[in-house]
Parts: sequence; structure tokens; C-alpha cells
Amino acid sequence: MRMPLSAHVLGRNLAAAVLAVTLGGSQPAAAQRYRIEYTITMPDPASHLYSVQIFVGGLVGRPVELQMPVWSPGRYARMDFARNVQEYSATSSDGKPLRWEKTNGSRWIVYPGSARSARITYRVFANAQMSGTFSVLDTLHANWNGPSIFMYVDGQKQNPVTLSVVPPDEWTVINGEVNKPGQRFFHFATYDQMVDTPTEVAPPGTLLLESFVADGRQYRVMVHYAGSVSDSVRRRFVRDVESIVRYQNAVFGAPPTEQYTFLFHFGFQGWDGMEHLTSTQITVPNPWTDAAKLLPGLEEASHEYFHVWNVKRVRPAALGPFDYTREVYQPSLWVAEGWTQYFGLVSLRRSGLEDTDAFFARIAALVQENLTAPGRKETSARMSSFHAPFWDGATEPQPSNLGATYLDYYTKGAGIAAYLDLMIRNRTNNARSLNDAFNNLKKATWDAPKASYYLQGRGYTERDVERAVGAALGDNNLDEWFDRFVGGTEALDFDEALDWAGLRLVRDGERWRIEEMQDATPAQVRVRMGWVTGRSDKR
Repeated sequence: MRMPLSAHVLGRNLAAAVLAVTLGGSQPAAAQRYRIEYTITMPDPASHLYSVQIFVGGLVGRPVELQMPVWSPGRYARMDFARNVQEYSATSSDGKPLRWEKTNGSRWIVYPGSARSARITYRVFANAQMSGTFSVLDTLHANWNGPSIFMYVDGQKQNPVTLSVVPPDEWTVINGEVNKPGQRFFHFATYDQMVDTPTEVAPPGTLLLESFVADGRQYRVMVHYAGSVSDSVRRRFVRDVESIVRYQNAVFGAPPTEQYTFLFHFGFQGWDGMEHLTSTQITVPNPWTDAAKLLPGLEEASHEYFHVWNVKRVRPAALGPFDYTREVYQPSLWVAEGWTQYFGLVSLRRSGLEDTDAFFARIAALVQENLTAPGRKETSARMSSFHAPFWDGATEPQPSNLGATYLDYYTKGAGIAAYLDLMIRNRTNNARSLNDAFNNLKKATWDAPKASYYLQGRGYTERDVERAVGAALGDNNLDEWFDRFVGGTEALDFDEALDWAGLRLVRDGERWRIEEMQDATPAQVRVRMGWVTGRSDKR
């Protein structure tokens, strides 16, 4: 069912509205810059309790407001991390208690009086399943995701902070910011960057750490593996990660960071991946086997590494700077996550890790889901994105009709990306592709004047996406197309799109497949080969 035009227009303007709300919520509450120092300790790992201390110096008598995030970027549902905070206290530099109160479930106010500094302490219970959202502390290891652990001082998110880590004796600390052995102290330009740095702390001998250099960047592959693993399969895994990195860098550019760290956990409960500015954290329950055609963890690595640009730097307007006080509703996750899903998928073939048959099988499954899932008729790509806080990691307080009314923005966005890639290649005789559209978006936003304290450039709107696609396609009038297929629920004609590449979609049995046409024209073969290999015939 197609949405009325008024809803389409609203959808195209949602990102701009969200941008205004987000930037409004991120303005400093006070001009005074405080000295803020965090310390995290784990004196008794078996208790599952982290101890956190926040020193706030340079106070001038005004109340100090501290906020625990209620959600975590990359996982859009409301989590209310404060529910695991306990034993909260505040003292002055001479140890005298300071008065404090709570104004809601996630916000504290400390009254320093004449004190020039305050020391806030609390503990956080962390016994969750491994994920990119919550934190874990036990005798096996410590692993934290910043928003679930660290409060921030309101009005100070844009200012530098430091973090001291005090681990159990001889435990190793590794995260995207570690740059020397034994490092325990970190400087961060902002609070946002501190909480965007997941950290693993583990006993000696439990972590495998490999590295390689690509495009002038240092890449580190940390593996926390439950069990034993052969040297040969470990080396193969690192080589395959490097293949993904080199392919994506060749197309989209190496990231603007001196080093990037993959944090992998294998054999643990949970299955998750989460993107960060200088790292990614991935958890896969499946073990490695020498016979595997594609080692577990590589599909996730391909997806998450593309996020180093898409969503972490080339970002929707609502996703940086962040308003941690409330969940964020915004319409562009079909690009931020859906395009990432697509590029992660095609990178496996284009980097040489999978063959063409595997590539066609993945695309056929993607198309089948887009054309048969019941929710496709109810929810557009825009509204699927907008409703992410309802479903992305959220617990369901009541039964829902999710399966019949919702198709996730990963699947829907990846389907749109596949169609656009073929359409651009067909219209331009394989001279351009969706790669060009993404790089157009990158140039228009990442290379734009800085809009806030958060990183360079600015966030994108859906109008930016439409223009980036139009420039690659050579068509500046895509309003109707975006209204129908992004803002509406009309099905894309994948039969036509695959025909552009001399391919046929075979709806045979439970699992659809893609076949090559034996009578394909040279133009169709050119599009096909470009699509499969990722190459364009630039002129």
C-alpha cells in the first residue's frame, strides 16, 4: 500500500527536524569547562560490579548535573542503563559528603556548595550476555560498552576527559585507543569518544593479538576464543580480514585514523556486532573449523568495517552529536544500516573470499525476503528506520504483530541498495555504481564545514542521499522514485533489475536462486561483471 503524498513529504523532512531537535538537546548547559577524570576499577570480578569514580574539578558553586545514558548509539532502543547503578555517593576533595538528589531515573544533581571539586562514585552491576550494548564482568574477563557504564556531566560532553583503568593484577587492557603495551591511562577529546571505545580486559594468555598494515594504517585483530585454535586457521582468519579491509579501502578510502582494532569473541553466548570510531566489537558463538568455506566472524567484520565510514563518519543528522537522554527516532537507517548490510555482503565476493555462486545465493535470499516478507506491505524503509527504537534490541512489554507489520531496515535498505547499484550500472553502461553514490554522499557531508563539536562535517538528510544517488545516476529528479520505494511500500522490480545484468530470478521451491542468461548481450554482461566484481568502466 502506497503512503499518501503528505506522508512522503513529511518523511523527507524528518531528518532535518530530528537534526534541529538533536542539536538543540546537545547545547552546553554551562559555559564553564570543568576538569573531568574517570577511573574504573574491578576489585572483585566475581561480584560482577564495576566501581566508577568521576572527579569534577573547577567548580564554581553551581549544581553539577550527571546523566546516565538511556540508550546506546548503534542500538536504538531505550535501555535505561541506570537501573544497574548502585551505591551512588558524592564527596568534596577533603572527603566531606556532598548533598545530591535524583530528578528522574537516570539523572543526578550534586550540590557542591563552596567545594571546588567533587568526587562522584558508584558501582554498576554487569552480568549481561556479550553484546555491543551491555557490559560484562566476571572471572573470565571484563568487557564494557561505555554508555552502560559512564555517566556524563551535563554541558560538558564536548570537552576533553581522561580515563584511568585499574584492572586485576596482570590482566591485559585492549581497545581501539591502546597504543603501547600496558597502557592504562587514556585521553579522549570528548565524552562521546570515550563511550565509543569498547574495552576488553582479560587475564594473561587468553587473548590472541595479530596486526597488519594497510594503506598506511595499523590494523589489530584481537581474538578472545573459547577453546583452542590452530595457528593455520588463525592466520587464515587474519588474512581474510585484511582482504576485506584492503578492498573496502580501495573503494571508499582508508579511514582517518592511525589505527583500527577488531575485537572478536568466539564461542561465547550471543551474536552481535557493533561499530565504533576506531574499532568494532563482534561476538559469534560458532567456532572456527579448517573446512569452513567462510570462517565465522568474517561476514560480521565486512559489515562492521564498512561502518567506519557509513554511520560513524558519514552519518545521519541525528547520529552525532548524540542526545543520550532519550531514544532517537530518525528515518535514515535504511541507508546507515541497510547500505552497510549490502556493501558488507558484496565485499565478500569482491574481496575474493566468496565465489560468484555464493554471491548470487546471498542476493537471491535478500530479494526473496524483500518480495515475500509480510511486513513489506505495511512498513516503508523510512518508517522501518523511524521505528527502530521499538525493535532494535528492545524487550517487548506486550505481544506484538511484528512479523506481519515490520520488515527491518537492514533487509529493506540492502534490497534498495542492490537495486540502485544495478540501476546506476545499467544507466551508465557500468561507468558508475552505488560506490559513486556513497562517495558523493561522503563528499557532500563529511567534507562539508563542521556543524558541531562532534567530528568533522555534518550529518546527512534524506535529501542529501537523493542528490548523491541522482549525481551517480545522472538524474536530478528522483523525488517520485524515492517517494514510491523509500517512503512508500511499492515493491521494487527485481526481475527487471537482474535482467539489466543478464540474470534471471528463479522462484523455484522454498529457496529462490539467480541464474545467468546464456543469451545475455555484451551490455548486460558488462553490467553483470561490474556488479559481481565491483569494478566500473570509468571513462
